[in-house]
Amino acid sequence: MRTAKIILTLTTAIMIVTSCDWVRTQLGMATSEEIETLKSEQQRMEAEMQTADSIEKTRLDSTQVTLDSLELKNAVQTKKLESTQRYHVILGSFKEHSNSARMIENLTKKGYTPQIFNFKNGFEAVSVCAFDKVSPAFNQMYKLLDDGFAPDDIWVYDIKQNLHN
Repeated sequence: MRTAKIILTLTTAIMIVTSCDWVRTQLGMATSEEIETLKSEQQRMEAEMQTADSIEKTRLDSTQVTLDSLELKNAVQTKKLESTQRYHVILGSFKEHSNSARMIENLTKKGYTPQIFNFKNGFEAVSVCAFDKVSPAFNQMYKLLDDGFAPDDIWVYDIKQNLHN
């Protein structure tokens, strides 16, 4: 009986000293080190999946923005040069279509019917209003300046200058 207690005590002491990893190894189970490796691998895979998901979401968002921009561009292009009026009050001139589209959108929200001129130098000019005579065009330009609605580089464009396409 005393021998059994000694063996049981020694076995318990060996298990405590050698930890559960020895028991797990004997039973063919993963050790704590292998479990930690598996956990870190799983966390790495989850992080990669989140990154891949965010990249895909960004790509889809980018595609949607491009489609929205194309729709807006097509909608704006239908408004190009429908006017037969000679003098146009130009609020801005842009190299990037997205900037002129944004200005068109803002002007439309404020009740104006803007138009775009594609100039031969590659710029797009945004006209806020048009007139048959030069005097009302300049009057409107000064009114917009006084109201603080327009930038300082507002100008009047005569379509007979033929700077547009």
